[in-house]
Amino acid sequence: MYLSYFGIRVTNLRRSTEFYQRLFGLELPPESDLPSAVVDVASSTLLIDPRSHLRIELNYYPPGNPYAVPYDAGEGFDHLAFRVDDLPKFLDRLRGEGIEPERMKHYDGPMMSTPTFRVAYFRDPDGNQIEVFDSPDVDPNQYDPHRY
Repeated sequence: MYLSYFGIRVTNLRRSTEFYQRLFGLELPPESDLPSAVVDVASSTLLIDPRSHLRIELNYYPPGNPYAVPYDAGEGFDHLAFRVDDLPKFLDRLRGEGIEPERMKHYDGPMMSTPTFRVAYFRDPDGNQIEVFDSPDVDPNQYDPHRY
């Protein structure tokens, strides 16, 4: 398991992406594209520090999206994300601690540079959102600093 990235909410995805690239030298990962236009669904961009390989995910939630709560400056933290070796096994561990995931998703098809992607969300003791995910088609010991 490893901390994969942290996500912050932004009000304009393109503007924020360009800001972090210009001022901090963060880069889009290989084979990544900034969406040409933000549409009526949530959009995100992964940025990587080329020196430390730390990653941030910029998240935009348009009006009408269930996560498009009023934006308060300084309150833009969205979530922490951990890649786990085996999501069902980790969820059993969570449930053993009395923690039930709030929502889960399973994607078959290209997502996060892998054919299969499984994700679940829960809250820490202070209510911060945590994402845990795995890609069962990828060797969990194969870390790539340019990917999720």
